Amino acid sequence: MTPIDFLSSRFHYTFGAHEPTLTVQSGATLRVTCPDCDNQMADGTLLTEQQKQAVGPDIVQGNPMAGPIHIQGAVPGDTLAVTIHAVDLESDIGRTLLAPKHGLLPDDLVTPTSSTTASDTATDTPRHMYEWAIDTTAGTATIKNPLGGKPLSLPLDPFVGCIGVCPVDSEPVSSLYCGDFGGNYDLPLIRPGVTIFLPVNHEGGLLMMGDIHAAQGHGEAIGGGVETAGAITCTLKVIKDTGVSACRLCDADHLWVIGLHEDLRQAIQVAYARLLDWLSAPGVVDRYDLYNLLSQCATVTVGNLNDVPYSAAVGVRVDRLPLSVKEAIKPWLR
Repeated sequence: MTPIDFLSSRFHYTFGAHEPTLTVQSGATLRVTCPDCDNQMADGTLLTEQQKQAVGPDIVQGNPMAGPIHIQGAVPGDTLAVTIHAVDLESDIGRTLLAPKHGLLPDDLVTPTSSTTASDTATDTPRHMYEWAIDTTAGTATIKNPLGGKPLSLPLDPFVGCIGVCPVDSEPVSSLYCGDFGGNYDLPLIRPGVTIFLPVNHEGGLLMMGDIHAAQGHGEAIGGGVETAGAITCTLKVIKDTGVSACRLCDADHLWVIGLHEDLRQAIQVAYARLLDWLSAPGVVDRYDLYNLLSQCATVTVGNLNDVPYSAAVGVRVDRLPLSVKEAIKPWLR
């Protein structure tokens, strides 16, 4: 199926009950154009004021989201399955900000502990906008303006930093934050080949997405990934009457559940408990036995560590699960 090319007429900085910019049927495949987190399109042009959601001074105009997309037939109690087929990097430039009090590490842990030059004795992290040269042919991103003069490279691993639906009660939430509706998870798991399951809280779902990262490690420690512009190709499908209230993920090998909390340990606890809830259907396998199994083979992935709530995902390989569990969750497998 040829994807529908979608360039949003307006980009939003909050998830909420906004007027849809596109309406599609369940099963539609889209190619969604996304600017970078600083409102710059792939060709270098900035979003105009007419293209931006008007927000108050308490909302930062960062992480512009394409949408909302209304999916016909989606009503509260349903689940929206978004299968990501491709994340195309359309710009040859990426950016990452280094700045004081920005990111996971406090300034005293970033700056050198011993020095021989006056510049090394600074107590604040320097402010520097790193630029990356993105080479999709070579599959690499290379720092163009390193502070030390020596370029550093890494492999491209593009994913979607921010995706979600209208929150419960239609309460607007900044695209810099996240919740059980989705949002700024910054989880590298949300890459091509994954299906993300989101609870429908409002008629039509009102899906939005953006914040493409060309690469990023777990935790987004510096405060940003390799931020860039591009396009997300995805298929949207409504699953009726599931009652799912929080985000789930599935790829060819794993099942994942996302947990959120102001404390990272408790975010992981929430994710573990939700994975247990998903897999321990009544009469299929003993919940305590499954807890023991997961504790030996589950994997933890950390997402956003820069703004609360922190995001963490707990996952398990499907081939590690008993046959009875795999049969019980078969409708979710992709």
